Amino acid sequence: MNYQKWGSGNEVNWFNEDPLLLRYTKRYLSDTVYSFAEPRFQQTGAWASARMDPRAAYTDRDGAPKLIRYNRSGEEVNQIWYNEGYLQTVREGYGTGVVSLRYDRNAPQPIPFMVNSTLFFLLSQAETGFTCPVILTQSVAFVLEKFGSEQQRQQYLHRLGSHDPNLLIQGGTFLTEIQGGSDVGATQTIARKEKDHYLLTGEKWFASNCDAEVSLVLARVNQRPGTGGLGLFLVPRELPDGKRNNISIRRLKDKLGVRAVASGELILHDAVGYLIGKAEHGFKYMAEALNVSRLGTALGGLAIARRAFLEACLYTAQRRAFGQTVFHFPLVREALADLITQIEAGWSVIAQAITLFDEVHTFGRCTREKQTLLRLLLSLAKYRCSELGVTTAKEALELHGGNGYIEEYVTPRLLRDAIVNPIWEGTSNIQALEILKILQKEGSGFFIQHLHETLDSITIDRPQADQLRTQVNQLDQDLLHILKQDPLTQNTWSKHAANQMYDLFASVHLLEEAQFDIVTTNDYRRTLVLHRWLNRKTHYPQPLSEEEYQSLVCFACFHPKRRVD
Repeated sequence: MNYQKWGSGNEVNWFNEDPLLLRYTKRYLSDTVYSFAEPRFQQTGAWASARMDPRAAYTDRDGAPKLIRYNRSGEEVNQIWYNEGYLQTVREGYGTGVVSLRYDRNAPQPIPFMVNSTLFFLLSQAETGFTCPVILTQSVAFVLEKFGSEQQRQQYLHRLGSHDPNLLIQGGTFLTEIQGGSDVGATQTIARKEKDHYLLTGEKWFASNCDAEVSLVLARVNQRPGTGGLGLFLVPRELPDGKRNNISIRRLKDKLGVRAVASGELILHDAVGYLIGKAEHGFKYMAEALNVSRLGTALGGLAIARRAFLEACLYTAQRRAFGQTVFHFPLVREALADLITQIEAGWSVIAQAITLFDEVHTFGRCTREKQTLLRLLLSLAKYRCSELGVTTAKEALELHGGNGYIEEYVTPRLLRDAIVNPIWEGTSNIQALEILKILQKEGSGFFIQHLHETLDSITIDRPQADQLRTQVNQLDQDLLHILKQDPLTQNTWSKHAANQMYDLFASVHLLEEAQFDIVTTNDYRRTLVLHRWLNRKTHYPQPLSEEEYQSLVCFACFHPKRRVD
């Protein structure tokens, strides 16, 4: 089969035809778990491209959610209308196991986040407006799993983690208030104790999946300033007696992208909420929910980058200009090579973040070192992979020429949807400041130690490992220098430090991944990726040979059995 016969990404199984995804799932999942999950990956890869994505196009253009304030009798109903195609996506999307497999009692082993992340990655290539509610549902389930009472888990967790559409409930996390934004400590919603529950009163300014059946809500439980006075509450949309909780949707946000998810302004007036854990630990619990969401946002950015790269490869392989296919022009090849190199680097970082997440939260092998490194990687991946989705979608649109700007192609939607990822769950600036805060508290030792230990494992390319070790030592000195500066200077330099950390972490792990490929399959392709990543800022890059181009770009876009003319 010649890949040029594929007209668009909708004709491709996004799991079978993604060698990078195949490779990372096989490496980082046990044989038992991979055998258990692989049929789901196959089915989801086919369904997301052929069925889910066309529905997403309709929802984006003509079927966005609508707020229905009143019924025909003039009674306030405050409900959201969704088009039937999106509702079918909800039923079938959750049915893939994207949330539920983690809680599947029939699984042969505890299901790691790598499984859920793979399914999430596939779905995000079609519609991040749907995977936003998915990751919010996963976040609520995760917080209950870790901190909920036995009663709360019994009442809600099995439904949040269900693949049965008749049993399933969705989750939401409501933090943002108009006076606060990223400043969560400015929260003004008040929680008042009332017997076995609390009554919450206040407003939430930007609440995605705002009609979720059960949500996590931050509210102030005492007069302590900042986040120390916040408790976390489980707030159902419907009370045990069947009555609607006192939550009303004032309006839906008219967003640039991710139009499938209903994001609204909420008013809580004595809404019933049930305290999770200890009242004074509310922000700590919500931070764990944010960590899940940040991982999902990073994956969402990387997924959009992958989809955009795929579409650009397919289009340029078919589009003819000046007597040949655009795919063969040097500048087009250079652009595609740069895109896949950055996607490969993103995978090298995200794979480690997911692995650490499972070490800490799935397999119970938590240490202070792992927790600290995980927090750093989540912010680094969220920052850079979110940005990667935007830049790749923009580049893919340009590679389509004028057609890339036309709504009949997927590229405009990819770009609109990608732009929210650098904003959701803390902007890029917030991520840089979060990294700085961790370094201020824990120092750079755990991060630097991890890089040195990884380089110690390298045996196939010691000169390259030694060069990277020199860069690691320099980064250590740079970070120590930053931490000695005054607060204004530290804040100013924080984003530069984050970029240095991400770039070097990706370099070290691309080398380790390259070694793994050479040792296990005698495949040297990833050494080419590493070389290009290390030299991507060269002012005048050398043209790629045909063999290098086939290896770097064509292999990554399509299954290796495919052949390129």
